[in-house]
Amino acid sequence: MFIDYLFKDPSYYFTVVIVVIGSIVLHELGHALAATWEGDPTPQQRGHLTWNPVVHMGWLSIGLAAVIGIAWGLTPVTPSRFRHRRWGDVIVSFAGPAVNLALAIVAALVMVFVVRGDAPDLPRQFWWVALMFNVALFLLNMIPVPPLDGFTILSGAVDLGEVGAMLRRAHPFPLIIVFVLISRGPFWDLAQSGSEALVRFWALILPGAG
Repeated sequence: MFIDYLFKDPSYYFTVVIVVIGSIVLHELGHALAATWEGDPTPQQRGHLTWNPVVHMGWLSIGLAAVIGIAWGLTPVTPSRFRHRRWGDVIVSFAGPAVNLALAIVAALVMVFVVRGDAPDLPRQFWWVALMFNVALFLLNMIPVPPLDGFTILSGAVDLGEVGAMLRRAHPFPLIIVFVLISRGPFWDLAQSGSEALVRFWALILPGAG
């Protein structure tokens, strides 16, 4: 179990916990700020314009992050208050994954300098975990299955009709299937490939960074 790393490799354990909690908080803040920009006062009224992980995740989620390295967050919004209604829902839903993509891009940039500067193992480990987790979180949330962001984005952009209604009725079974799939190697192979691609991108465009 993940918590075993607390005793076997404490630096890795705390790196993962910090990255997981920090990335989820920023993901949820992305939703909250986008909803506020769309004219929805719900996140502000419910106290979600904050850095506090307890507000965004709750103690159960934080506890699971510490025990199994997996957690979640939730941002209350009222789509009927969005200025752009249909497209507002798409914008607010995409804001969370977009934050994770931005964090991954920044982490990949830092990784280039960390490697080029021959930094110690700890900074390398931190930024690689940050890169991998945020790529994985982006990929996970873009899967078009309720209640993931990808489903809201797709259903807002395209009329899914009966297929969308069927997926909503089947909740949470499609989500369970998704989590089973991402527990397998191919999902993490894809996350690693995406992470390595981002690092190669920065290494190519930064002079002397190869």
